[in-house]
Formats: sequence, C-alpha cells, structure tokens
Amino acid sequence: MANFQITPRAAFVESNELNFRSLYLFHTPLGSNQNQSGIIDSNVTTGLGATVVNNWPICDGPSTGATIVARAQGLHIYAGNWQNTFSITFEVERFKGSTLQVMGISVEEGEWAIVGGTGQFAMATGVIYKKFHEQRSDGNIIELTVHGFCPMLKGSQSLPTKVGPWGGNGGSDKDIVKAPRRLESITVSRGTIIDSIKFSYVDQAGPKRTVGPWGGSGGKQNTMQFVLGTSEFVKEVSGTFGLYGRDNHNIITSLKFVTNVKTYGPFG
Repeated sequence: MANFQITPRAAFVESNELNFRSLYLFHTPLGSNQNQSGIIDSNVTTGLGATVVNNWPICDGPSTGATIVARAQGLHIYAGNWQNTFSITFEVERFKGSTLQVMGISVEEGEWAIVGGTGQFAMATGVIYKKFHEQRSDGNIIELTVHGFCPMLKGSQSLPTKVGPWGGNGGSDKDIVKAPRRLESITVSRGTIIDSIKFSYVDQAGPKRTVGPWGGSGGKQNTMQFVLGTSEFVKEVSGTFGLYGRDNHNIITSLKFVTNVKTYGPFG
C-alpha cells in the first residue's frame, strides 16, 4: 500500500530572493542565425513527439548588440503543447557557471517554473514570467522577468567577528551601526594611494544599508565598485601601506579583496 508522508522541517532559516528584470530571450527558429534544431519528427498519426534542441541567448536588452547574460539550453517537445525543459546557464561574470533549471509550456506567453538550480542559485525555486516583445522575420523576442528564492542552509553562515583596529593613533574609528547579514558591494576611490572606501550591506533585519565613504576626498575620478553575487563572500582583505607626502603621513597604498569566487584588485 502506498504511503505518503510530509514532515515539517526547520532546515531553512532564510533565503536569497532573486528579482531579475528586463531580460530578453531571442527565439530564432528560422534564417541563418537560428538557435534551435529539430532532432525528432512528429508521429504522422498523432502529430505528437516532435523534439527540438534549443540554445536561446538571453540578453540584457532587445537590440541586436545587447550583451548575452545567459543561454537557455535544452529541449522542447510537442505533446499537445510545446513542453520546455532546459537550463538557463549564466555567462555574465557575476553569476558565471550558475544555472537555473526550468520547465513549462509555450515560449511566447505565460510562465515557466524554476524547479532547481546550481552554483549561486542552488536549490532555487520560483517563476519566470514571459511577455511577447517583438515579432521578427526569423523569430521573436520574449521579455523575461525572473522571481525566485534560493534557500540558505543552517550552518552556511558563521557569526561575524571583529579584529583590530590596526594602525597608528591618528584618525577616528568607523563602524556600522546595525548587525550585518550579507555584504553586497564595495566601492574604492583611489589614485596613487587609497583615498576612501564605501560599502553596502544587508542587515539582520533585512534593510539594505550604505556606509561611507570613509577616508579622504581624493580619487573621485578613479572609483571602482564591485558587486558580490548572492552566495559570494569576502575571504581575505590585504594591502600595503607606506609614507606619503611632504609630512610623511602613514597611509594605505593598495588594497586587494579575495572572495570565494574571484580576486578584486589590487587597487591603488
């Protein structure tokens, strides 16, 4: 006898919410730039079973020169409706190598279900909303809006700890006023030295906060901001210091940030 059991679990304490808007899928079945190919013909009696493999680019705009953010790679099979099963494989640097697993019917309108993911989108669930954007001679362009959630398992985050301060006796202490949950971005203003640093983070209650810039007023013409991915975190901060100017001020001359994904810098 079949036995179905559903047990409440408290494994997940929080999630990352995905909100991706203004993405455009180029569905091009015709012409010299087609991005899908039929591999199985339909049954002559039922009309069912036609199978097509697709490699649809998803771009950050509807124009021909738009940047490819990801590709929808997989199959769609005719079973009364076109049943789509594919992976959205991200190519943009921030999410490179991460995927969303997608299923659903039709291409032009309606919704697709997000049934999983990998990398920064591990165990993702959600919905992709589709809106017809433009008909072209070789196909059409579909606007996509992605709304989903990626659970964060217990134990995936450690409690923040503080070390320092390090350095001399000058200056004044700078610190955040709310307990942090996740660092979102870091902005460094620099010239021949590090002039200032600013960052944004999400606090434990949920709001996004920006602090800084801390430091001097120089370097405004040479500012670098990098945005961390949803599962990206800083593992290491290193740099150099030395004497600068006629008064021999002891200052930071370079900074480097290392995350679990890549290295940013050195700046300075």
